[in-house]
Amino acid sequence: MAVIWRALIVAGGLWLGAVLSGGVAAQEPGIPGDILRDIAAAGRAAERAEATATTPLFERRAASTRLSASVISALAIYPRDATAILRTAMASAPRHRNYVTNAVTAAFPGYADLARREANLPQSASAPLLVRTAAETDESRASYTNTEAMDSGEEFGLSAIVIGGGGHDVGAFGNRKESGADVNMEIRFTPFGGWLWDFLQSPEPHIGGHYNTDGNTNQLYMGGTWIFDLGWGFFAGGSLSLALHDGETDTEELDRKELGLPILFRESLEFGYRVDDHHGISLHLDHISNAGIDENNEGLDTFGLRYTYRI
Repeated sequence: MAVIWRALIVAGGLWLGAVLSGGVAAQEPGIPGDILRDIAAAGRAAERAEATATTPLFERRAASTRLSASVISALAIYPRDATAILRTAMASAPRHRNYVTNAVTAAFPGYADLARREANLPQSASAPLLVRTAAETDESRASYTNTEAMDSGEEFGLSAIVIGGGGHDVGAFGNRKESGADVNMEIRFTPFGGWLWDFLQSPEPHIGGHYNTDGNTNQLYMGGTWIFDLGWGFFAGGSLSLALHDGETDTEELDRKELGLPILFRESLEFGYRVDDHHGISLHLDHISNAGIDENNEGLDTFGLRYTYRI
């Protein structure tokens, strides 16, 4: 009999605790209006960054990250207002709906279905406190569709064309042996999608080559380029690549470089000025070598002026 009474007392205590905790939770205030306004502001900032052709890639990524961080933070503190939080984010930044959905799914898998539903709502289904800055047009819908495809890795296209020229084997990191000038051509593409490319800070894939006017070492290279906006039209960048060349790997000729291997590592640095949305001019230095893998590792540097046309 005593055991039964103890069980009843414990059950009653648990029931009372559940009632009290439920009552406290029911009295918990909803999400403050400032939180939704902050999410809407982050969404509009991300939307503006994505819509401006001159906005550097890293700034667009930073704006997207701020938006997803504000959404995830709000969901962690106010889970009962998940619908309002997600609807505010999706409506304020339609180009980033897939990005927000993926970020929320990774942080809170339980909200995955809700995030997908909100991402697929029409634009008019905006949340309270969200002020629309412009009416949706066919052009903006098409722009959102294209950006959505890019975020999912379905669209891949040309982003820039680069032409230039300059000194060959300038000796920046070693002795100069080879003569002539180099003509440089390069094409860049929109970044791939996926977690790996995001982890690498979304470099632009590139393919390029150097042609030497004196019949010395030519090269064909492939890799990724990072470009950073410094403000006032100035920009800086760098790249990492693998280069295939037709130079000498082992030679007794005094006017040819011993490069050791047929495929070398290539690094470059660039500093320039962007004239407008499409045109830029820059100084460019690159270096190829085998990084000491082979005992013949003289390396080769080129330095010159380049013109970039952004698509």
